[in-house]
Amino acid sequence: MTSVNPNNLETRQGMGKPGITRVLIVEDEPLFRDLLQTTLSGFAHIEVVGAVDNGLDAIRLAEEKAPDVVLMDIELGNEPDGIKAAHLIKAADPRVGVVILSMHRDKEYLASIPESRAAGWSYMLKQSLRDKTALVRAIEGSAWGLVSMDPSIIEALRPRKRSVLERLTSQQILVLEKIAGGFTDAAIARKFGIDEADVQRLIGMIYEDLGIELEGGVDPRVRATLTYLRETSTKS
Repeated sequence: MTSVNPNNLETRQGMGKPGITRVLIVEDEPLFRDLLQTTLSGFAHIEVVGAVDNGLDAIRLAEEKAPDVVLMDIELGNEPDGIKAAHLIKAADPRVGVVILSMHRDKEYLASIPESRAAGWSYMLKQSLRDKTALVRAIEGSAWGLVSMDPSIIEALRPRKRSVLERLTSQQILVLEKIAGGFTDAAIARKFGIDEADVQRLIGMIYEDLGIELEGGVDPRVRATLTYLRETSTKS
């Protein structure tokens, strides 16, 4: 599979209204929680099914409301913290997407998740959420079972020496960066001013050069993203 097609991925979409992504917000700062609700209410295809300020209520409401995606602050000020609560929610239903919200520019959390359990995890910086497009892209990708990292973190990364990424051309690296940032094929095509078919061809070459199989239990886009995160370091 070289293009994002939610109809071909196992998601929770369809439990609510057709075409609507149901989102649960977990954020302990009232003003920021209200800002997220207000922002998402401006998108017709997103429905906020709840907003809570702690991990226990998040777990309870996730079971009750069955959201497609949970926007989860890491630091909730009490136990369980956001990471523990997110894992408990996904343990109950692995199809739930989780968008981690953090103040810290850290790629290691996503990079450390085993491929078999990585589907649906995204990581966004709170300071990037003024970019509504990036926020919605992370939500949609998580709902589709993909993995994505905040684009501003990706901009500060480069392939490590003697990395498998050295097999790729500079153009392929640019496309892989966008995949890791959660961009669809169409969005990548618009970004670089090329045809979507050319993007799909480049993605196929990336999979081949990195030894990523198209069949199996893990989506190749997820594997490509995790490979990129694990084989890069922060620019000095």
